[in-house]
Amino acid sequence: MLSNIIKCDFYRFSKSKLFYGLVAFTALIAFALTMLIRQDIRLGISVFGNLTAFRGIDDIIRIGVLYHNSLGIFVAILLSVFIGQEYQWKTWQHKWITNKSRARIYLSKVLFSSAGSAAIFLVYQMVALVSSSQIRDMFTGVYFATVISGLFIYAALGAVICLLSMLIKNSTASIIVCLLYVLLSETLASVMSNIGGISATIGRLAEFGVRHSVYGMSTIVSSTAFSIEHTIGIVFNSVAIILLSTLFGLIIFRKYEL
Repeated sequence: MLSNIIKCDFYRFSKSKLFYGLVAFTALIAFALTMLIRQDIRLGISVFGNLTAFRGIDDIIRIGVLYHNSLGIFVAILLSVFIGQEYQWKTWQHKWITNKSRARIYLSKVLFSSAGSAAIFLVYQMVALVSSSQIRDMFTGVYFATVISGLFIYAALGAVICLLSMLIKNSTASIIVCLLYVLLSETLASVMSNIGGISATIGRLAEFGVRHSVYGMSTIVSSTAFSIEHTIGIVFNSVAIILLSTLFGLIIFRKYEL
């Protein structure tokens, strides 16, 4: 049954030193950035040539949403290792013999991937909020909309990372591909936009694809132009990505030789 697989994955997830280590490191980063801002120390962090400046607590909140510059790296490492260990330890066959359902195996991995990804984002945001000493000022509709949107974006990111990790049988290759997916998201979006210049039709399709991708949603939510009205669209878009990536992953995983 699905519940048995979930219990097994929950046990592994709850005993993962990597998970607790990344959560602690995430909290440390949020706390350190907030303390620097409170001391009126302005700083900038460059990731692959992209400079991110921190001037206030709002910048710290927004950078957490931009997964390709920050927390997405932790998500990629955590989930690719978590799933890659199944291939490394060759435990798929045992689960298959016990449960007789690849769909349940895959759905359990998606559940924990989305939940784990969202948890890392939530820890970052909560530590940044509590450390800011501006809790009353931060409790606005836009702030809650940002956090809710971010949670769904990271859940969608977790589902996509799960897809990549489940389809790549080599654990080392899985980590590399997942990291490249996160780190090169902006580059891929730029390439798609350039390809869109070939024709008006291709341009519209490329623009639609970028805007509704995980990267596209993160740029919308992290921008100063983000408003509460965007939240519903972000939520539905994220759910669509989760469902589509899960459906595609299920179709391919059913045909895999375990």
